[in-house]
Amino acid sequence: MKKFFEVVMNLKERTGLIYAGGMCFYMFFLWVFKQDSAPLPVLFSLLLVSVAASAMQVVAFSSLIIKKLSYGWRMVVFAVPFGGVLTAFAVGFGWFPADQAGAWVIFGLIFVLIFAVITGGIELYYRLSGRKWDDRLDWYRKNRDK
Repeated sequence: MKKFFEVVMNLKERTGLIYAGGMCFYMFFLWVFKQDSAPLPVLFSLLLVSVAASAMQVVAFSSLIIKKLSYGWRMVVFAVPFGGVLTAFAVGFGWFPADQAGAWVIFGLIFVLIFAVITGGIELYYRLSGRKWDDRLDWYRKNRDK
């Protein structure tokens, strides 16, 4: 039961963060295209996408279901189904004109670009924070012997 609540809290936290990030992204484009309001179906679809993304992150990046898999393959396990889910929501909620090939190309490029930027940012964060902890551990070892 404890594990269940940990997963639920993790999903809730991730969903909130993803939704907030998605709303910032969406508000930026509302501002760029000089729109005064956001349609309620789009806001609801962003919430549903956030829930789906957080569930897929838990599946792909935790050891809850997939026990041993390299980080690169975990990214594939997340990105491919999430791309499909995102595409389904985009078509279902009319995020862009689905009959225009150029819109599909832009949609795909934006997906790949955002995925690459977020992945790079996470990688950079972990490398920098790891280096910080390595420096602290070195300082501790040096000062412990004195």
